[in-house]
Amino acid sequence: MARTSLYRTYRPQTFDDVVGQSHVTRTLRNAVAEGMVAHAYLFTGPRGTGKTTVARILAKALECEKGPTPEPDGTCEACIEIAEGRHPDVFELDAASRTQVDVVREEIIGRLAYAPSRGRWKVYIIDEVHMLSISSFNALLKSIEEPPPHVIFILCTTHPHKVPETIQSRCQRFDFRRIGVEHLVERLRFIADAESITVADSALSLIAKHAAGGMRDAIATLEQLAAFTGDQITLDDVEGLLGEVDRALLFEAADLVARRDIAGSFRFVARLTESGADLAEFVRSFTGHVRDLYVAQAVGDATGIVDTTSEDLARLTSQAAAFGADRLGRLLDVLAELASEMRWSSDPRLSLEVAFTRLARPQGELTLEALAERLEALELGGVTASAAPVPPVAAAETTRAPVSTSGDAPKGPVAGSGLDEPAPATPPATAPPATASTPSVERVQIYEPQPSAKLDRARVKRAWPAVVAEVHKQKPARATTFVNTEVDVDSDGLTLVIEFPREEAFTIKLADEPDTRQLLKRALAVVLGSAPPFRFQLGRGAPQHMPEPEAPRRTDVPPATVPDETTTAPGDTGAFPRVSAPPPEPADDVERLLMHGLGAEIIGEHVHESPDWKDEQ
Repeated sequence: MARTSLYRTYRPQTFDDVVGQSHVTRTLRNAVAEGMVAHAYLFTGPRGTGKTTVARILAKALECEKGPTPEPDGTCEACIEIAEGRHPDVFELDAASRTQVDVVREEIIGRLAYAPSRGRWKVYIIDEVHMLSISSFNALLKSIEEPPPHVIFILCTTHPHKVPETIQSRCQRFDFRRIGVEHLVERLRFIADAESITVADSALSLIAKHAAGGMRDAIATLEQLAAFTGDQITLDDVEGLLGEVDRALLFEAADLVARRDIAGSFRFVARLTESGADLAEFVRSFTGHVRDLYVAQAVGDATGIVDTTSEDLARLTSQAAAFGADRLGRLLDVLAELASEMRWSSDPRLSLEVAFTRLARPQGELTLEALAERLEALELGGVTASAAPVPPVAAAETTRAPVSTSGDAPKGPVAGSGLDEPAPATPPATAPPATASTPSVERVQIYEPQPSAKLDRARVKRAWPAVVAEVHKQKPARATTFVNTEVDVDSDGLTLVIEFPREEAFTIKLADEPDTRQLLKRALAVVLGSAPPFRFQLGRGAPQHMPEPEAPRRTDVPPATVPDETTTAPGDTGAFPRVSAPPPEPADDVERLLMHGLGAEIIGEHVHESPDWKDEQ
């Protein structure tokens, strides 16, 4: 004889037995106690959350020999017959197999006029009601709107949007929620103890997480594992059968990323691969874990938002403090790209290793998100030193310095800001060596080049578009100054050379203004970590512009003799009088260019009229 399934054996028989749906059971209990039972109900929610079970309990409360009562005894003949599905006045119909309108008319509408045979009401429980055809709904509409006084309809569905609005408006609707992990674990522990199944708490948590809020799915999984292992369920059994990833592994991976431990990340991936775990499933689970961290970081108290146990929630909140909200957002972006890439990747392990490197080392990327994370690290004064070595171009170590105990804040520029700051008037006193009684600041790594480090030409060239973009972000009008520029490293290896096209002498003067230079320094500090010395020049190999010397004024050419304005040259009509003095000298390059556009020709520092222009006049 076949054994009854555990989810049927332990199906709730009273309102008190229902788990995680107190908002529904309390309302129905009060309605029965006050005699305010509606003529039609609509139960909606995910599968396995107790819709049909609660419908049967409501039928028991109405038909119980001691009722109507909110506490059916479950021992009377009516309660037993309802539990076994053979009560003559409680009709449980499966709409998935009875979609035709003729069946609805015959089995429901045609029998409504008859009085109950044994009980007080005739209760119609229609499961998966959304499967009915439109004609069936139309035929049922009038009966649900105005049923006989002894008839109650209970409609159950997992897809309420497929039920016509005309039906929904005539029912009291109850939305069943997904059952929380803690409630699932508690119920699974009760069943395991009753069935003498040995199972660890961590394994129960993993089963509950896999059930996604469905009690029936969780109990069925527990029964499957008990049959697979022989009533001795371990965490490895759950991971192997369900493909789920243990929460401890997810916390470990997040700790490695938080510490920027690249070497440890590679060892973690190697261990994960050797264990035979599904890397795509790990990425999906790790993305969900980072999402939980993001929520915990954003809202502080994530109770009711993150579906996990109270113990894991406290650990999530503690781990989220090691990340910033912006950094967690970037982690989610990288993991989303990784999940898409691993669908077609020929080497999932390599894709996962590269992703871990990107997560731990933002200085290896030039994306805006990575630059924002590096800027956040600089603003916070550095990040925790990682086990992996950091290239000298990307990281610098601050030296140990004693902590002041006088309460005065240190004055002067912030180290590593990359901006020009005035030097202190007097040199600081030599700090005494750290002793056992003098606390000292821990050595940290700041991702910025040392002032004396030589510049990496290739890296600077790759970063230059990001520098221009950062200038545009701070002041869009000034960013046009550097649109057509190129960047190189001077022969000393320490100075940045910014080259302008030869015909943009006017633009290089705009770039040399103090405000623009300061703006460029800030952009270099954001992208490169600090602002190296830089200079401007016109074209490759052209002399440096700091600033361009003026050409000497010619003194060997006598001034042109110009007739007085009252005299008229032969052939003149008098329409264009002559001026009595030479034209004024242009004040700057703009006026010179304007005069050149009107027909004047610029030679050195003198302006001469164009013969062609004179002939046209």
